[in-house]
Amino acid sequence: MTEYLLEVHSLTKEYAQPGGRVLALSLDYMDAEKGEAVAITGPSGSGKTTLLHLLAGLIPPSHGAILFGGRYLALGASTARWRAAHVGYIFQDVNLLPDFNVLENLLIAAEISGVPKKTALERADTLLGRLGLQERKLSRPAKLSLGEQQRAAVARALIHRPPLVLADEPTASLDAKNAAIVVDLLLELREESLLIVATHDEAVKKFFPRVVELRKSEESDTCV
Repeated sequence: MTEYLLEVHSLTKEYAQPGGRVLALSLDYMDAEKGEAVAITGPSGSGKTTLLHLLAGLIPPSHGAILFGGRYLALGASTARWRAAHVGYIFQDVNLLPDFNVLENLLIAAEISGVPKKTALERADTLLGRLGLQERKLSRPAKLSLGEQQRAAVARALIHRPPLVLADEPTASLDAKNAAIVVDLLLELREESLLIVATHDEAVKKFFPRVVELRKSEESDTCV
């Protein structure tokens, strides 16, 4: 029997708005194993970012359940600690700390995740080398190109070797060349993690052997 790292059952997220409630996401079922690479696609408003936020424990579902490693994911006092240890999140707008250089951004993330400083320095050196950022490690984000910022965000997300890597439209601000570089690196560097990438880009979608397509409103999701 397959042991899935991640399972989603009857998941929905609704938000209250004047005049009623709006359904932001509906996903009947999804499972994924360690080592898989999954693309989440669908039109704007279908819930791609919402799904990533739910999987990361950033927001609670309205209904349904998420299981990680066979255990139910429930928001509470320990959620932030769980997320720091188990999730690497690459935000659409990068979210690097502007007052710290690239290396410091990585080391701060590693410290929050409980990685010893010596280990963090070694991992940062390896990641920045493979991402072509060694010569930029002392630069602050404002001095980096968009492609460099996104690669730095990838390194930060992977510094603690999380079992779950989530990326929200990681190529949205990049040209085709840099988009291919970032996706290639995510696939290469994920090691034994489960990689889930939300994207609307058909060119990015082609990199992934498995695609989950979300639909707007109350239509059913389909898995490919």
